[in-house]
Amino acid sequence: MKKKNIYFSGAAQENNKLKIINEKSLPVLFNKKRKEIVIKPLTYVRSDTGKTRHFTPAVQEWVNSIYAYNKNYIKSLSIADKNLMSLLKSYLNSQINQQMLEKYKKYKKPKALDSKLRRMSAKRVFISKGELKHISSKVVITFYLYNTLGMFLSHKVKWGTNFLFFPVRRIKEIITFDSEKRKIITYNRLFTLLEFLHSPQREDNYHTMITRYVRRQTSLLIAVNKYYKNLTSLVYKKILSNDDKYIIFNNKVQRITFKDYPQIFYDFSLFISNVKLIYLRKLKLNMILLKYNKAKFTRIYISKLRDLVKKLYNKNNVEFNFVNLRKMHLNSDIYTQAVALKLRNRDNKLYRVLKSSLRKVKVIQISKLAEKRIKIYKDKLRANKIRNITISTMLNNENNNINISDRLGNLLLNFFPSIYNLKGKGKKRWSVRKYPISLTTFVLRHLKHTNVRGIRVEAKGRLTRRFTASRSVFKMKWKGGLKNVESSFRGWSAIMLRGIHKSNVQYSAISSKNRNGAFGVKGWVSSK
Repeated sequence: MKKKNIYFSGAAQENNKLKIINEKSLPVLFNKKRKEIVIKPLTYVRSDTGKTRHFTPAVQEWVNSIYAYNKNYIKSLSIADKNLMSLLKSYLNSQINQQMLEKYKKYKKPKALDSKLRRMSAKRVFISKGELKHISSKVVITFYLYNTLGMFLSHKVKWGTNFLFFPVRRIKEIITFDSEKRKIITYNRLFTLLEFLHSPQREDNYHTMITRYVRRQTSLLIAVNKYYKNLTSLVYKKILSNDDKYIIFNNKVQRITFKDYPQIFYDFSLFISNVKLIYLRKLKLNMILLKYNKAKFTRIYISKLRDLVKKLYNKNNVEFNFVNLRKMHLNSDIYTQAVALKLRNRDNKLYRVLKSSLRKVKVIQISKLAEKRIKIYKDKLRANKIRNITISTMLNNENNNINISDRLGNLLLNFFPSIYNLKGKGKKRWSVRKYPISLTTFVLRHLKHTNVRGIRVEAKGRLTRRFTASRSVFKMKWKGGLKNVESSFRGWSAIMLRGIHKSNVQYSAISSKNRNGAFGVKGWVSSK
């Protein structure tokens, strides 16, 4: 083997000589065990990082987030979750005791308290599957609610107070037709006394009798006043004295008889007062039911429920997080429960139920071409801007605008906006303008999956209207789309939940039964 000649510069040769001298002066033991430390200089990072993907929390993906040393504890979680759901449904849909409503025994029992109608009624509290996070001595349970009973009672209370105390609202006529195409006229509120008397839709004789009586009495009063004026004119002409005038006027007035109000008017006034009393009692009843509905979420009532849940999961502490939803379709579990409940009624047609369930759903309209044109400029991403920033840049005093007292704050302001100077983009006709916004709106606009992209529902099973279970029916209805916009249109990478589920789609399936047999409902809700 030929030895290669290695050539060094002058400075390198001197360093090499010093290194050889130091190695000779060291003992042999240290010379063998010694490791040379190689110091690498800081190089410029040239690799660009793309946009970060959205990872859902483990609780939403797997329903239970737990780490347990005992394997037997994990085996019983499925049964405990089922018992928890049945316990919560019975607790939230419990009704007030009839003994507390003894004052209202004279009137009919409200439909909300009837057990038979309550099973089929949609006026209840819908609850989704719980998201449970297990800690060593604590369980954090999150539920999504849609309180239709509370919304119904609050509407009743508001309507009753407006009728009794604020009846000045403008009345509107609503015209509908029944099955035989007969015209039915209803109004947005009840009539007041004056509106009731002057309403053209009245078929009884109250209005005509009262107007006749008032006209007759007013004509008599006009005649008496005219007779009194004639007597006073005779006094001014000195034909009669004042004493003669009063004697003649009293004799004339005593002969005139003013009739009393007709008996039918007194009956009508009593009827109006009784109606107001009935509505006042109904208002108080609805207020009591509404207070009981709200009291279920207070600490006093939940403390009793918390003791039962502690025994289920064998924990020392239980924490509930209830999220009240404004729309039913924001959670697929609640949406499928409502559709399945409507399909249990044989009078409801299948396709009409599916169509009406999507009527109030508002979906974002997405243009495929516009989404494909969106490109990410990697240089503008904050991760790529900060990748080569070092602490030495803060000590640079070349820029006179840098505040010496807060160098780190000034460095971060170059990359992150200040909370006092946040701006959002808004379209005004054909131009895009920036305007100042608050911190909460700025954070909400940069969150993912805040808008509904699409919804889909399927129903399959014994859903024929005939009393035969010979044939299965399958119907489907959708609105929008379930595709992930980032992966399908923009070409970006997206994650999958459990390997098969899309991260932007929430799926749920529920089974129910009616008189003909069993049926199932599936629901998908996608977001953007």
